[in-house]
Amino acid sequence: MKQKRQTWVTRNSPGFTLIEVMVGILIMAATSATMFYGVNYARAEARKIIIQQRALEELRSQMDYWIVRLLDGQMTDHEKLGDLRGADVILYNPDSDDNLDGEYFSAKIFREPTFKQYTEHDLDDSPYYELEMYIRWWDHLGDMQERTELRMSLTVFTTF
Repeated sequence: MKQKRQTWVTRNSPGFTLIEVMVGILIMAATSATMFYGVNYARAEARKIIIQQRALEELRSQMDYWIVRLLDGQMTDHEKLGDLRGADVILYNPDSDDNLDGEYFSAKIFREPTFKQYTEHDLDDSPYYELEMYIRWWDHLGDMQERTELRMSLTVFTTF
């Protein structure tokens, strides 16, 4: 009597082949790699925005200080020449637990020279000052190091 040999037919049997499992793992690996890249890019952009907001806060604070000095008449002639060398400022990440983890940038705040000006209609009683300040820092969170700058300009009338 002839014995029938048992043959395995892969198409009719339940389960996955090794090739199908390997292709599935490859697809999941490629998807997770692009997801990690996207998440890291989004984190870097969020940190850039946080540092930019901190820079704007520092610039507004300095601008308010010099506006008050102008309005009170306490600004000396030397101070009206501006600060073109820049004052050092540290921009910390507010989400950081401590300031030792490298989540900060050093920046400089500059102040342009400020001179008394008059309106064209009233040359005696309406002096005003154009106060212009800007802050610069090197942004090293992205793919390239780039210098970032924010500017702020205000007109301050000294008599009411």
